[in-house]
This record gives sequence, structure tokens and C-alpha cells, in this order.
Amino acid sequence: MLTYAQPPLATDERVVFTQRGYIPAGETPLSLFGALLILTTERLLFAPVRIWGMGSFFEPWIRAKSMDLRNVTSVRAGPGARLTITSRSGDTVSFCAILPTGPGLVWQARKAVPYRDETVRQIREASRVGGPGSSAADADGAAPS
Repeated sequence: MLTYAQPPLATDERVVFTQRGYIPAGETPLSLFGALLILTTERLLFAPVRIWGMGSFFEPWIRAKSMDLRNVTSVRAGPGARLTITSRSGDTVSFCAILPTGPGLVWQARKAVPYRDETVRQIREASRVGGPGSSAADADGAAPS
């Protein structure tokens, strides 16, 4: 059974959007660690996945990828279900969206593209940043129709 180690929220903070996914291993589409992307009114949080309630020693590393929305400078859609978030300090976080239900296997990445696009849109709206790569056509190199 999968659960997520969700961080505590401030009293005036509320969750706006969530997306299941994983932190990929470098530029590969392979999963490194499962996470839940949590967009709140103030922050972009990453909650590590827990299998049968057991934590991992990678939880602090995943949580450290979280950032204040005021520090988000760009959000770009990438190939497959990958999206990349860049912060004011130059840190970059890659995240791959997975389907909202089921096991969320790596080879289902193409099916998760609409979820990636919605995640990019939600983060851009909340952080008020824009730019190319907000659609599957932009991200996959296809010409817009």
C-alpha cells in the first residue's frame, strides 16, 4: 500500500493541486523515487512515497526539493511526462507525472502527458511564471497545429 509522507502546512496555507509522480534518475525516464507534488497557496512541496508505511533514508533529499512559489522562475514541459522547475537560486527539479490511479509504470509516460501539462499550468498560474513548453506539442518538438 502506497502512502505519502506529507509535510505539515502553515495555518493559513491550503492545498491547491496534487500530482502523483516520481523524481527521475538524471535525464533517463527511469524512476529514482516516487513522490507526490503538492502545490499549495504558498509552496511547491514534494512528499516522498512510503510503501507499507515505511520511510526511506532518501525522504530528506526529496523534501529538500520543495520551494517557495515566489522562488519559482520557470516551469517547462519536457519529453514524455517530464516537467522541469527552476528556482531563483538556480536549482532545477525534474518531476515525471504518472497516471492518477493504478501503478504508474514508466512505460505509461505518454498517457500521462495531459497530467504533466495540467501540472505545468497549475504551477505557472500559482507562481505567475510563463514560457514555452506548456503544451505537449511544444515539449515533444512537434509543430503546433
